[in-house]
Amino acid sequence: MLYSLLSRCAALTIGLLFALSVSTAAAQQTRLPDIGTAGGAVMSIDRELAIGDMYMRQIRASAPVVGDPVLNAYLHDVGTRLVRNTSDVNFPFKFFWVNQDQINAFAFFGGHIGMNTGLIAETRNESEFASVLAHEIAHVSQRHIVRNMDAMERSGPAAIATMLGSILLGIVNPELGMAAISASMAGMQQRSINYTRLFEQEADRIGIDILAQSGFDPMGAPDFFGRLAEKYRYASKPPEMLLTHPLSESRIADTRIRAERLKQNMEVRRNELSYWLAKYRVLTRHIGRYNETAARNDMQSSNPDIATAAQYGLAILLLDSDQPQQAAEALAPLLEKAPYNTFYLDVQTDILLAQQRFDEALAMLEQAYQRMPNERTVTINFANAAMQAGQLDLAIKLLRDFLIRESTNTVAMSLLVDAYRRRGDTSNMHEARAELLALHGQFDQAINSLHNAHAQSSTTLEQRRLQARIEQLMAMQRQLEKLG
Repeated sequence: MLYSLLSRCAALTIGLLFALSVSTAAAQQTRLPDIGTAGGAVMSIDRELAIGDMYMRQIRASAPVVGDPVLNAYLHDVGTRLVRNTSDVNFPFKFFWVNQDQINAFAFFGGHIGMNTGLIAETRNESEFASVLAHEIAHVSQRHIVRNMDAMERSGPAAIATMLGSILLGIVNPELGMAAISASMAGMQQRSINYTRLFEQEADRIGIDILAQSGFDPMGAPDFFGRLAEKYRYASKPPEMLLTHPLSESRIADTRIRAERLKQNMEVRRNELSYWLAKYRVLTRHIGRYNETAARNDMQSSNPDIATAAQYGLAILLLDSDQPQQAAEALAPLLEKAPYNTFYLDVQTDILLAQQRFDEALAMLEQAYQRMPNERTVTINFANAAMQAGQLDLAIKLLRDFLIRESTNTVAMSLLVDAYRRRGDTSNMHEARAELLALHGQFDQAINSLHNAHAQSSTTLEQRRLQARIEQLMAMQRQLEKLG
C-alpha cells in the first residue's frame, strides 16, 4: 500500500528541525519604522535559492519530512491561496510537513516553509492554521533572514559565517543549533537585535493582512497565539515556536487590534472540510493522538465538518489496524457523497489494494486521473496501484510524466526506483536511485549510482547524458561543502 511506502520513506529521514526565524523579544510599537529594503547586500536572490535548495536536501536527510501526498496537497493549496495575496514574492514557495508532535513552524532561504504536524493538531480552525503560514510567508517575502545578515555585516563576515553554520547545526540538532545561534546573536550589536524584533512585528502586520486578503478570519492569528501564550505562560519548556516567536501581552494585543479592524471590512469564507480532514489524518496516522472511541464520539458532533472528518479518521484507524472491510464500510458514505475527494480516494485505494482488488482500484483511479490529470494524490496512487497490479509500463509512464512537473517529489521517485527494479531495468533503476539520493543530499552515493547506470547504458548518447549529470552532481556536492 502507499501508506507502507510512505512509512519506509519516513525512515530515511530522522532527526529534528528547529525554526530558523530567530527572535529575541516582542516589539512594543504598533507603527513600524523604516528598516530598509528587503535585503540583498549580502545575498542575491539566485544565491538564496541555491542555498535554500541545499538546506532542503539536508533537511530531507536529517528530519522526518512527510511524504503523504494528501497532506502535502492540502498544505500547498492553503499556502498558494495565501501567496496569491502576498506582495514582494521573489521566488516560488515550497511548503512541506515535518512529522513532529511539537508545535512549530519555520521559514528559511529560498521560499521554503515547514510546518510540524503537531501544529495543526493544536489549532481549532483553518484560519488559525493559515495564520501561522501567513506569518512565515511574511518572513520569506520580506527576506528577513537575509536582511538580518545585512545587519550582521557590520560585525564582519565571521558573524555571518557563524549564523549560517548555526542554522545548519540546528537542522541536525535543534538544541545545539539554538544554543549556537543564541551565542552568535549575543555577540552582535544592539542594532542587529533590534532588527530581529522589528522583523517579528513586520511579519505580524503583513501576515494578518495576507490572512484577511485571502478570505480567512484575521482573528485566527491573535486567537491562536494568545491561547498558546496563556497555555504555556509558566511552562519550564515551552514549545519551540514560543522560543523563536516570543509572545508578549502587548504584541498579542496589537495583533488583536489590527485583526478586529480588518475583520470589520471583510466577509470570512467558511469552507473548512479539507482542514478538518487534514487534521484528522494527522491525528490518526502521523502523531497517534486518536483512537476509535474518540472517532465515534466526534462523529456525533453538531459541526458537520468535524463529524465527517471523524468518520474519515475512523476509516483510517480501521484500515491501519488491518480491518479493510470495516474501513470500507466507514468510508463508503463519504465516498458516495464526494467520489473525487482526494482524501477519500487515497484511503479507498489503500483499502482496495489491501483486498487485492487491483482492477477496481485501477478503474477508479483512471477515471479520477482523466478528471484531474495534474493532481498529485491521484497520480501517485494511480502509479502505485498500477505497479501493485503488475502494470509496470503504465506506472513508469505516470511517474516519469509527473516528475517532470514535480522533480523533487521523493515519494514518486521512490516508486519509480521500485518500478524499474521490478521490471529488471537496472540502468534506469540506478539513475532514478541517484536522483532520490541527491534529493537527500547524499551526493557520494548518488554519483556512484550514476556510474553504475553509466556502465550499464547501451548507447553513446545515453552515456554522455549520464556523464553530464555526474558532473552536475559533483558541482552540487562542492557547493554543499562550501556551505558547511
